[in-house]
Amino acid sequence: MLLLMTKSYLQSIREIQQVTGPNMCLASSKFLALKLLGFVRAHATLNDFLRSPWAKRHKDLPLQGCWGGSITEHNALFNATVLPAAINDATANVKTSGSRRVKFHQGFTYWYGNPAKADTMLTQLTPLVVGVSIHGGTARDHFIVIFRDHAGQAWAIDSWPGDLDKAVAQLSDDFSFATSTSVHMTADADVTSIPCGMPFFGYFG
Repeated sequence: MLLLMTKSYLQSIREIQQVTGPNMCLASSKFLALKLLGFVRAHATLNDFLRSPWAKRHKDLPLQGCWGGSITEHNALFNATVLPAAINDATANVKTSGSRRVKFHQGFTYWYGNPAKADTMLTQLTPLVVGVSIHGGTARDHFIVIFRDHAGQAWAIDSWPGDLDKAVAQLSDDFSFATSTSVHMTADADVTSIPCGMPFFGYFG
């Protein structure tokens, strides 16, 4: 369950690509979303999973690709095999201690466009993996996590290595995906534009 959050806490649990996991922003964002939902330990890292006994037994699988590679190529395998291990198998080294067995209805699901749907899910406190632009254009260059805590505060979390203060941004009270929002975060040269031109949203459900 999502708790009231502080910027310092979010900075402490964020995933950092090429540090706590592979250099894949999608992988870092998906793993962080699971932390925010409470299905993996808050201070576990994606590398803990990738180096776990479970991962060693399944080294024939494209585990990094399942977390952060092509969604169209790997999402079915991720949802069928990798995700259940991460949230339920103790030998995967990341599940929340003492938690009951969890089963998602769909697993990681995504869609394009329809920012109104994303706004609704944000209001329902669902952490979203969101495609953003970081080079001044409208293309999807990067993925970050955006969610609201129980106090209604909206946050954006960037996995790109860099200035810790820029890694977590507190968004405005009236934040909406229906209008473009620009913030300075670790991945941008100038600004990070939320969402990108063809909005991408993903979640666990």
